[in-house]
Amino acid sequence: MYKDPFIVLGVTRDATQEEVRQAYERLREEYRAAIHNEGDEGKQAAKKLSELEEAYRAAMDTLAAGSEVRGVYEHVASLLKAKRYDEAQSALDKISDRGAEWHYYQSAVYHGKGWYYEAKAQLDMAINMDPENQKYKDTLARMKSHAADPTGTAGASNGASGGRGGYDTYEGMQERGRRGATAGDCCASLICADCCCECMGGDLIRCC
Repeated sequence: MYKDPFIVLGVTRDATQEEVRQAYERLREEYRAAIHNEGDEGKQAAKKLSELEEAYRAAMDTLAAGSEVRGVYEHVASLLKAKRYDEAQSALDKISDRGAEWHYYQSAVYHGKGWYYEAKAQLDMAINMDPENQKYKDTLARMKSHAADPTGTAGASNGASGGRGGYDTYEGMQERGRRGATAGDCCASLICADCCCECMGGDLIRCC
């Protein structure tokens, strides 16, 4: 029967590798001391020692994998700050465990490319998966504030963002490119670029 390695070791799942190692060494000495006892007590200690060894390897493998993924996200964040969006996307594509944090960074990649409607959809997914994450909620609030059309005329002019809370699709952006950018489009692009910078820790427009 499967036993959670962290429960066997008596630590939480957010324990550090050092905390796991210390728990393992403490329990190992305890079981080794009891393994020579006669009868069921010695047999039970031997069984516990075997379980402990297996749990230690499993827990350390889990933490190592988590550390590797965190390292990838740090790399993605650095690529986003450098506006290397295709490289950031390539790094994200290599992550198989696509939880809330993955969707958060996918949102940032889409936002950097100017795909604002898709960016909001990804951020909504991140919040649905981790509704208590304040970073996600704060980012969504900034995104909504910065991406909303300040004049209320964008939807009337081309219909691309109408009914979508001010977020445009990639196709809508292409259409605006064919008809030529207006002064309002330029302003909106600067504001959205600033939002992306803020999400990643920077600031393009200091007054916003």
